[in-house]
Amino acid sequence: MFKHSFQLRASATAGLLALLTACGGGGNSVVVDAAPTTPPPTTTNPPGSTAPTAAQQSSFVADYGNGVAMLNSYGGLTSTAFVDLFDDAFLDAGYDKTQVRNNLQQEAIALTTSPDLSAFPQVKLSGMTIGNCDAANVCTLTATATNTDADSTAVPFTTRVRLQNGKFRLYGDQTAATAT
Repeated sequence: MFKHSFQLRASATAGLLALLTACGGGGNSVVVDAAPTTPPPTTTNPPGSTAPTAAQQSSFVADYGNGVAMLNSYGGLTSTAFVDLFDDAFLDAGYDKTQVRNNLQQEAIALTTSPDLSAFPQVKLSGMTIGNCDAANVCTLTATATNTDADSTAVPFTTRVRLQNGKFRLYGDQTAATAT
């Protein structure tokens, strides 16, 4: 049960597995600094791509942070707004968007019978930026993650997002291989 729960949280947070492993801990919430830094200059984006705006970054950072913070609750696990943060083409370490949605629903059911199931460390993400967009508007989201429940370990955090129809969504590493 714990292994399934841990794998779910890793896929649901689109790359936070490495972050959580590096940070350790065992609290029960995630805090996200919703104030992104200034977007990178347009010159970092190749011709044909759209530079992300500060408003698009801020909106995604806030939505992503709120969604991750709510993963310890039934409402958060069943949130359609959180699932909407995943691109339809999302693929990360073998998990696609449908699998993430199904796993979140299963986790919500399990949470109703075992409310102490969560072992999510307290993590604060700060300095979130989105840049290095390619011609397909796939960008790199970077941040610093700090473990705030056990110590002050800070590690870099990176994942891929895609800007489409004016909104960022988690895109993942696009690999079908699952982590062992």
